[in-house]
Amino acid sequence: MAVSYSSNMDSVIVERAAALWKHLNLGLGIRGIDAQHAWLVALVLELEWVLHHNPDAVPARFHDVVKQAGEYAEAHFKAEEQLFHEYHFAEEAAHIRAHQMFRKALQRILSEEGVSTRKEAEKLYRFLRQWLIHHIVGEDRKYADFLKRRKLLDQANQFMEQNNRDAVVSDNQWKLLDMVSTNTGITVTTSEVLKEITSLWNRLNLKIGVPIIDIQHLWLIKMIVDMDEAMSESALTRRAVLARTIDEAVRYIDVHFRTEEELMEVLGYEQSASHKARHKKFEQFVQDRKKDFEGGNPRAAATLVNDLRQWLTNHIALEDKQFVAYYQKNQQKALEFSKAAIASGRAGIRQSQVDLYKTVVQGA
Repeated sequence: MAVSYSSNMDSVIVERAAALWKHLNLGLGIRGIDAQHAWLVALVLELEWVLHHNPDAVPARFHDVVKQAGEYAEAHFKAEEQLFHEYHFAEEAAHIRAHQMFRKALQRILSEEGVSTRKEAEKLYRFLRQWLIHHIVGEDRKYADFLKRRKLLDQANQFMEQNNRDAVVSDNQWKLLDMVSTNTGITVTTSEVLKEITSLWNRLNLKIGVPIIDIQHLWLIKMIVDMDEAMSESALTRRAVLARTIDEAVRYIDVHFRTEEELMEVLGYEQSASHKARHKKFEQFVQDRKKDFEGGNPRAAATLVNDLRQWLTNHIALEDKQFVAYYQKNQQKALEFSKAAIASGRAGIRQSQVDLYKTVVQGA
């Protein structure tokens, strides 16, 4: 596969593939098939990225994607059809016809003149995206459910392992599946996102000087910027990325507020009660926007982004800074609390968050 997962673009693709994987519930429970599906997801997202962010690369990348899509079809369809035959899947004939239709449709795209144009690349992207949504999510789920009902999933995995591992699933595809299916948090920071995070941090003067809190604030800013960036993506990618980011934002806001409130109690901050009340009110607001988004409200995500930005300005830049004096008087206590909160996992701080803090705040 062309994606090497080493550049910023590749990392973004993997992260978005993980979001899409979760959003569409693409895992069937047959690792060999899942590895091939994860690869197709990444291929579709890579083509989408090139179309939206690097159109000059479309001609060269188009031919590579077509070639890989053809290779995917032959290897993946062979593996599936062996499974159908081995376990007597009742809808085998209809599924094979769908495979044949895919091959013919791909061949039509290949045979058309001017295949290196943006128009043809967009046609290929739409075709692969529709296949991803309708065939994998719909049709492939049928045979996975068939195997589950008959308690044959373990046997199917063994069959794939014995008959197909080396032939149809590459090392890169196994690696990608592991990254996509186990990626539980947002970690990638592209240069564009980093620039926007740094701009917000400096322009709003958000540093309060309490490292554990500043680290958490920076990560909240990253989520806001990520949601903002997702607004310009295709509908499918946008909804998957927003769903994942909003979920993480809800969880992380809870972790952050509890960290702040615990630290305030440890240091005896006199305004802690009113601060907690504002936290509670904002948490309810975020939960309401999450419900709106899940209910299909198209403006819910944009509203949440705007209000999170307002929160940065009004709460972090003003109210949280009132707490700094208490921190400065009790730095040793605060340091002990921070170490304990990080060590226990209560603060929810990962290495990627520390790295972002070092880059933006410490200039590392």
